[in-house]
Amino acid sequence: MKKYSNCYHIGPFEQFSRKVYTTEEGLPSNQATALCFDKKGNLFVGTDKGLSKFENGKFIDVDTGSDDAVNVIYCAQNGHVFAGAGSRLVEFNGKRRLKAKEFSSKIVDMKIDGDETWWILTETHLYRKCKNSEDFDLKIGVPGDGTKLAVLRDNKVYVGTAGSGLHALTGKRWHWSELMEDMTGLLSNCVTCVDFDKAGYVWVGTDKGVCVYDDKSYWLDSKNTYGLPDANITAMATDNEGNRYFATTTGLIYQHNGILSYYGYKRWIPDPCATDVAVSDDGRTICVATKNGLSIISKQVMTLEEKAAYFREMAEKYNIRKDGYCLGRDLDHKGVVDENEGYVGVSDNDGLWTGIYLAGLCYEYAVTKNKETLELARRSLKALIKLTTITGKDGFTARALRYKDERNFGEYLTSDEWHLVQNGEIEWLGETSSDEMTGHFFAYAIYYDLCADEKEKAEIAVVVKKIMDHIIENNFHLVDVDGKPTTWANWDPKDLNDNHKWIYEKGTNSLEILSFLKVAKHMTGDEKYDEVFDSLVRDHHYGMNIMQYRIPDGHLLHIDDQLGFLSIMTLLSHTDDPAVRSIATMGLTHHFSDERIEHNAIFDIIYGAVTGEKCDVDVIAEELVDFPLDLLSWEVYNSHRTDLEWDHRPEELGMVPQLYVPLQPHERRLCNCDGNRFVCDCGCEDLFKQASGDDSARMIMYPSVSCSKGMNLEVGNMFLLPYWMGRYYGIIE
Repeated sequence: MKKYSNCYHIGPFEQFSRKVYTTEEGLPSNQATALCFDKKGNLFVGTDKGLSKFENGKFIDVDTGSDDAVNVIYCAQNGHVFAGAGSRLVEFNGKRRLKAKEFSSKIVDMKIDGDETWWILTETHLYRKCKNSEDFDLKIGVPGDGTKLAVLRDNKVYVGTAGSGLHALTGKRWHWSELMEDMTGLLSNCVTCVDFDKAGYVWVGTDKGVCVYDDKSYWLDSKNTYGLPDANITAMATDNEGNRYFATTTGLIYQHNGILSYYGYKRWIPDPCATDVAVSDDGRTICVATKNGLSIISKQVMTLEEKAAYFREMAEKYNIRKDGYCLGRDLDHKGVVDENEGYVGVSDNDGLWTGIYLAGLCYEYAVTKNKETLELARRSLKALIKLTTITGKDGFTARALRYKDERNFGEYLTSDEWHLVQNGEIEWLGETSSDEMTGHFFAYAIYYDLCADEKEKAEIAVVVKKIMDHIIENNFHLVDVDGKPTTWANWDPKDLNDNHKWIYEKGTNSLEILSFLKVAKHMTGDEKYDEVFDSLVRDHHYGMNIMQYRIPDGHLLHIDDQLGFLSIMTLLSHTDDPAVRSIATMGLTHHFSDERIEHNAIFDIIYGAVTGEKCDVDVIAEELVDFPLDLLSWEVYNSHRTDLEWDHRPEELGMVPQLYVPLQPHERRLCNCDGNRFVCDCGCEDLFKQASGDDSARMIMYPSVSCSKGMNLEVGNMFLLPYWMGRYYGIIE
């Protein structure tokens, strides 16, 4: 195939990553209440058990002189840090306590304005201390319970309250001008945070969202302005470039370039309810306090190649089993990734997943010519071949195998299909499916063309010939060692064309067998495979079957989407016949037009590589850039959001609704190409029940799927394969 005509350049980008801290990591209490970075970039954390300084990866207690919870932390321009512990304001220089002052009630906020005037807000009063003054010269009562404070200069002050609205300090004889929900554009009388921006606008966070006030009579909110959050806001912070971070009761919202990005439970923060947020002066570190620990989110500048190297290193370190099988790692403790803990599991499709990983290695080697990469690919190639040789039946391939010294050996979950060999040292799993064969042929073909030496080509050709002959001799089935055809490995024309029980598999399975035959002919040179190919096309209209091989299903079944794209890639990579390419690309274009909305980088790359047509390279770039570094299968909670568009068509089949458009990679569940990206939540049933209460109608609408909840480390195939394939075909650089 020709290289893609237009190459998309992707330069360095900001990559987010996060680390969670709880009492297990030294945090004094999981109930984090206040945050602040000092001028040196050190983080101060307030909890219900006092004040701590995060230094060199450790939390160090800072003595406030009392056991009160710390509700406020503020850093002045001179670097001094102030902490509000109960009704006491304590001043520190580093960790050294300088002095403390007692106020009438619990301190809730502190600010120093542009005139260097100090303002202290308690639950009941506002206090002022002017520049060079020894003591506070103003004490004025606050209507309602004070919550937050915003100051500018020239005594311009706003105070938020817990239920009495927003109040502005005005007049020669100072008094409060009351801005209430019913009389102004204020969203709610429950004001949780308030701040001035550099234009002098007032940003007000409430339990009903964010509104912006021009300090006179003009208000904006999410109902009339795109890019303002509609959520229960608990705190907000702004970096030096004007990017804003909003802590909410359902996660963190990041506003940048007018875009709202959601960093929620549990991939990003340890509890749905964020209580505070702080950003370092350089904007590289964001800290989020929650009711169940602390999350430190870091920004680093990366290239896609550096990101690929990271995922490769992770896979090789944590996801490789004996022989070179590459699969998810089951953990012993939630979120703990360690070589000495957990184990690489066995799946129903070891050959498919290892084949996809192997394909990524092949493309990487083709681009970089790195000999170490070639050796890794060679190792996993041998692992694939072993799945065929281990069964003792020519051409019949195992789904998986496991050694006696590996975890769960002998625990036959499907006992009839596990078989012991080599004096009980190895067990292998039968009932092999079309998924397995698709993965094997996909990987064999790519390794053969891009990596194999002459000896390896001969070895691969022997294995492929045995598999192909087995399928043909058994009337286009895989026949297990018990003499019975397996359930799903069926390419028989009588079933695909004449049995309506196979109507949904008809096109995809027709495509699979045609691709297998072309690979077998390519490797062995045996004309009989072309003869069988021609017979299936001519006598059984398999060519017509693949003109529209994928039946649209409302984006509910994604296994066949994966099989279709891998098979069409294999077929079109090994035929120059214009007639075959014409009918095959008809099927591919139809499939891609339906799947385009999925924003799947692998599907996009394959479409562009084999057709040369536009393949949404901007979407590919966005997917690769935004794909999270954290490969743990965390819970995801998004259904609280009001910006989502729901697809109710699944209800016609008795299924729950899903989204019309998948969320961004960092917002959605982690899944492979055979997983549903349109799912909104996973593993958060309890949270949804809390949010919906007794509303059974909403519970019926709950679009959740299960997940391992931080107990499984996935492989980065969803990044590695499209990245290196895109590099090889010149689609991205």
